[in-house]
This record gives sequence, structure tokens and C-alpha cells, in this order.
Amino acid sequence: MTKPNPFSILEDPQEVARAERATEIAWSYVEAGIPSADRERQWMRMVYVVVSLAIERTDEPTELAHRAIRRFQQKQLRR
Repeated sequence: MTKPNPFSILEDPQEVARAERATEIAWSYVEAGIPSADRERQWMRMVYVVVSLAIERTDEPTELAHRAIRRFQQKQLRR
């Protein structure tokens, strides 16, 4: 079974690159607080958060990362 590629929903290569960069920035911020056993699942969750935000509007990677971190942490608190 192949892993899903959420970035494939973005049509413009620049959008994909921006979302990938934002994911890297956001993940570097939250990774230390994620238990190592849960990192793969939470990484994929972060990717989906970033892609969903990237679809909504265009931001620079850093701003997109900040928005993704906020959404990622909000959903984590509701669990």
C-alpha cells in the first residue's frame, strides 16, 4: 500500500514547494514535544494541516507554518 501524498492536491509547483517548506518549519517547532512513538502519525497530521491551510489562501512559508502550528496545537488540546 502506498502512502498518501497530501501535497498532490496542490496544482502549482510553487504552492507545493511553499507548503513543503512550511511543513518543515512547523514540524521543527513542534517535533520535540511529540513522543517518538507517535512522530510518524503526527508528521502526517501536520502535513494535512499545512495543505488544508495552503488551499485556503496563499501565504509565505513562515506565515503558513505559524498558522499550521496554531491549528495543530489547537486540535491536539481537544483530544
